[in-house]
Amino acid sequence: MNGWLHELGIVVPNLVAGFAGGVVNALVFRRADALSIIGSVVVGSLTANYLGDPVSKMIGTTPHVAAFLVGMGGMAFVQGLIEAMKGWRPFKTGGGNGQ
Repeated sequence: MNGWLHELGIVVPNLVAGFAGGVVNALVFRRADALSIIGSVVVGSLTANYLGDPVSKMIGTTPHVAAFLVGMGGMAFVQGLIEAMKGWRPFKTGGGNGQ
């Protein structure tokens, strides 16, 4: 069963740990409306799935613990990334210094 999931890049234990982290995030930050709760859980699951293993190597813990932590902070991470990308202009023209 996990063969096709693995080919899609889905690591089921990390996904489950991220799901749990997203649930904890929704409870701790008292998200009230359904869309916020679902968003917290989905974003937590997806970020933990893809970032759980690299973060575990960076902080020196097991992938499952790292996936849970990434799942808890997934919303903040994605919001910060989106804010950083808003101001990013890789092909800015008219620089004034001859470029």
